[in-house]
Amino acid sequence: MLDYYKQEIRDLRNTESRKVREVYKIVKGKGDTAEHFVKHLAEHTSWGEGVIKGVLTDLVACLDERLAEAGSVTLPGIGTFSVSIRPKQGREKGLIDKGDMTTATGQGLGTDEEQAAASETGDEENHELNAKSLEVSHITFSCDKRLLGSVRARLRGKGQLRQSPYMGFVPLYQPKEAHRLDRFASARAYLEEHHFMRVADYAELTGLSYSVAQRELKLAAHLDHSGIIAQGRGSHRIYVLASEKKD
Repeated sequence: MLDYYKQEIRDLRNTESRKVREVYKIVKGKGDTAEHFVKHLAEHTSWGEGVIKGVLTDLVACLDERLAEAGSVTLPGIGTFSVSIRPKQGREKGLIDKGDMTTATGQGLGTDEEQAAASETGDEENHELNAKSLEVSHITFSCDKRLLGSVRARLRGKGQLRQSPYMGFVPLYQPKEAHRLDRFASARAYLEEHHFMRVADYAELTGLSYSVAQRELKLAAHLDHSGIIAQGRGSHRIYVLASEKKD
């Protein structure tokens, strides 16, 4: 029998809302062990436990070989394993400047003279990753629909879902002031002493998460009564008092 519990998640986009969303999850820690799975399979088939263990060992050995060769392996009735890659630590690349010679697709960005100069100096290699710069990040698994449907039918037919007594809220950021206008007032008081504010400053001041603080500051910059305006763009954007706007 599977135990599940219910949690209530508050609305992250509107921290002042009292609406919640219910989420149901299976209680972890009751997963089947390899030994129990092998024993269960031996009891329901004509294979011995030693044969089953040997087959599973060979399956793993063949699976990693085929994943390294083909990138994905589909096991009928089970699902598909797929390989994902990423740059090695220290080899990650950020946004390429417009002055770079080529994009990721190889399309030139600069003039013919600039590309020729970069080719002579080898600067274009600084923005490319080769095979030695990449590694496997993780292996994803996509369940076969037939397996999903079979498990769903078993649980529905035998009624093997039981609610656990645990219920509660997922821990989230809690604003220090419940109302947005109060948070704007705190931001103005902060700006009177520090002259400018970044999103991280507002998040720390109000107790909001970074993403919510960012959205709220953008809203403040568009509201005349907030007394806060934005200056700059992108990562250089800051927020100041509207009275300090320069003509």
